[in-house]
Amino acid sequence: MEIPMHAIGFSSIMKQGDLDELVEVTLLEPTYQNITTEKTKLKIAEYRREVAPNTYIMVRVSITEENGQASCFNIEECEACVDSTIKTHVEEIEVEKLDEMLYYVVCEEKTTAMQLVFWLQNLVHYLNLSALGKKPIGASVLGVALEGTIILPITKEADDEQFEEEERERFRTLVKRIREGDETARDELEEEEQDIDDQLRERLKDEDFLTIMSGYFIPLSDDESIYAILGDIIDIQTRTNNQTKEKMYVFTLDVNGMHLQVVINHLTLIGMPMVGMRFMGSCWLQGRVIMED
Repeated sequence: MEIPMHAIGFSSIMKQGDLDELVEVTLLEPTYQNITTEKTKLKIAEYRREVAPNTYIMVRVSITEENGQASCFNIEECEACVDSTIKTHVEEIEVEKLDEMLYYVVCEEKTTAMQLVFWLQNLVHYLNLSALGKKPIGASVLGVALEGTIILPITKEADDEQFEEEERERFRTLVKRIREGDETARDELEEEEQDIDDQLRERLKDEDFLTIMSGYFIPLSDDESIYAILGDIIDIQTRTNNQTKEKMYVFTLDVNGMHLQVVINHLTLIGMPMVGMRFMGSCWLQGRVIMED
């Protein structure tokens, strides 16, 4: 996936040869490497090379063994890999295997009950601990931006903000009751969602969409975990790719109560970011699972 590689400061990648060079230097000079320890004919190895704080090129390879000796070494993936520095509060974590080298994680964000589907970064770590009977107990999730735009915030009065917080708290209470098996709460939530939908349709006749929706988190593709995201910027960090010297922004967003970090190349971003503004863009969701000790 070449566009996410651009997001971490490699905008000069134009052809396969450029990507091959990144693979070579990562395999020869890794910052970190790990390999599956389960006794099978197929082993998986991950090589990471740090290009900025918490920001890596990640190469995943398959190694076929015969009689304890490596007989085939195949490069499977070369991806941008960025670790989130904030904790994502999730539950109902399920790891889904698409093929030997590709796993996705499906979970639910605890505060908003939004479903998250993300590409699993620490596959080898997960497989090694799963083989020992360990289970996922948490996750850390981040969006790698394919593109993005800075837009103005919605002007809110103090009463509006208080009303929104009260509504969010009521929503969290409803979700908690649903998880506890309260079917009445489920009916209440469905009715409320229908009322909100009707109100939005009516307002859209006279108002612009972005003046109505303060944030959204919409899946665009199941297989690649691509989401359309709109959220308030509550923190901004900058990082510099130590190889290309290109600058990245790392935004912490408040997306309707869910906090999510997003990384984007400054060359890709439209507009000047400031805390209090909003970020709108499409992002590839990736993350790592936290396993039992």
